[in-house]
Amino acid sequence: MRPSSGFTLPELLIGATLLMIGIVAMLGVTVSQFALNEHARNLSWASNDATRVMERIRQQNSGSSCATPSGAGPAGFASWDAWLADTGTNGGGGKSVESNQANHELVVVTTSGTDPLTVTVAICWRHRGRVIGECAWNGSALAADESLVMASDTTAIDSPAMLSTLMTCRK
Repeated sequence: MRPSSGFTLPELLIGATLLMIGIVAMLGVTVSQFALNEHARNLSWASNDATRVMERIRQQNSGSSCATPSGAGPAGFASWDAWLADTGTNGGGGKSVESNQANHELVVVTTSGTDPLTVTVAICWRHRGRVIGECAWNGSALAADESLVMASDTTAIDSPAMLSTLMTCRK
């Protein structure tokens, strides 16, 4: 009798099963990595939008016409959110997160104190059906919702993309 060469059917099935388990695990890791990359990109864009708003507030509080610091939106705009969404020459250049749907990102500016003025700029946005930040989704737009409990709850809207600083007039 000759010794058999090759694999038996049970050995082949076990090997194929282990290979499939490895492939499925690698696919799961890849899909998770895509979601994490998307979240990191959105966070970076939202932080950039918060920086643009904060820089504009700083510009408004510079010059000889500034008597007391203010966080009020630019003239001609109903809010900082409207200013950022405007792509015209006087606007903020457009929102970065979900830029094709401007109502999926919300800029919330809160102020407290007088001089120096505490200014907080927070950006809320939607990511894969979830709201990131202390805002609520009503089905068509985001709205600030301070009643949500966040880990670092303050009087301002909290968000992973949030900047806060003291502002005074700069002459």
